[in-house]
Amino acid sequence: MTRWREYLTTLVIAVFFALFVRSYLITAYKVPTGSMQPTLKPGDFIFSSRISYGIQLPFTDKKLDIVSPSRGDLIVFTYANQPGVSYVKRVIGLPGDRIQIKDGRILLNEEPLQYVKVADVSNDNPNSAIFDIYEEKYQDHSWRVIFQKASESKDFGPLVVPPDEVFILGDNRDASDDSRYWGTVPTSQIIGKVVLIWLSLDWQEKWGGDRYPTVRWNRVFSPVH
Repeated sequence: MTRWREYLTTLVIAVFFALFVRSYLITAYKVPTGSMQPTLKPGDFIFSSRISYGIQLPFTDKKLDIVSPSRGDLIVFTYANQPGVSYVKRVIGLPGDRIQIKDGRILLNEEPLQYVKVADVSNDNPNSAIFDIYEEKYQDHSWRVIFQKASESKDFGPLVVPPDEVFILGDNRDASDDSRYWGTVPTSQIIGKVVLIWLSLDWQEKWGGDRYPTVRWNRVFSPVH
């Protein structure tokens, strides 16, 4: 009886610890779509740090040491009308920033971002016949985005980001629903910062009679930028 009590105590402690880690430290998510390509691919499994922007006090809505997101961060967030659905996008505009998009290219505080075409890398480009990869740069920050070769001209703004909110975009600019359509995101709805891809499964390339996905080994335990 004592042994079973020890087993039960160990199990309860393990479950409590796992729930604590998931709720307050690190949460795992699966990427279902290609809206964040080339950075995140469908089938990526990611970890999000819940303490990057503040430490939440257990069993409360209060946070300590609150830190605002930085430009270029990949964040996990929710919307008030869909609290059960988590989204991943990149922070482009911070509070007070003036955002405008002309012909698909961003002007941030009336300064155009720089776009440098990246040589085709088959592992990053979902379809080189359709997409081009660019390095998008603003001052000391840069990240990769993709555009369709024959994309339509899309203009937006100008918009000034309200206090305590951020303007977010998907890296797959022609195939992402984001602040261009939903509006800015309150920082209170941000869950955490994406920090790591711990597993990546490719369901386009299968084996075992087309029953099992292949593993993208080059992406396993790779940091996210």
